[in-house]
Amino acid sequence: MKTGSICAICAAALSLCLCSCSHSGGPKPCDIDENFSGDVTITQNEKTYSAKLSRGAADVWEMEFSKPDTVSGMKLELADGSCTIEFSGLQYRLDRKDLPQYSMASLGCGAMEKLISKSDVSCKSEDGKLLESGVINGQDFTAVFEDDKIKELTVSDQLRFDF
Repeated sequence: MKTGSICAICAAALSLCLCSCSHSGGPKPCDIDENFSGDVTITQNEKTYSAKLSRGAADVWEMEFSKPDTVSGMKLELADGSCTIEFSGLQYRLDRKDLPQYSMASLGCGAMEKLISKSDVSCKSEDGKLLESGVINGQDFTAVFEDDKIKELTVSDQLRFDF
């Protein structure tokens, strides 16, 4: 067999392998608007919070709490490597790297960022719902989508966002 024939066969086999991987029949991740904004109920350690969650740009997030009364009106913003917290006329700013990695803001906003960018996220269909899974700060997360809309985000069974 000539070298040219062997090269042609190898090239054809390689292209078939590459094409078969890129056209898998599995479900595709849902699109989440890059300017996401929505009301969310957050449950952490058996406590429930209500907030508006908004994304301004890549990795720029704001959470404005309305419930419970103890945090109503508190605004938390993650932007430009910093975290700003405003509450009762006071403002506190810290480096974002100093924000606890397991805080609801770090985990929730980080997971949403991965879902929006579709980076390191796996998908599967189950009972008419799309489940997208990944890892944020060493913690597993799963997002549930119905009718192409995010309905729930759970991080390690300890933090849950209901949209």
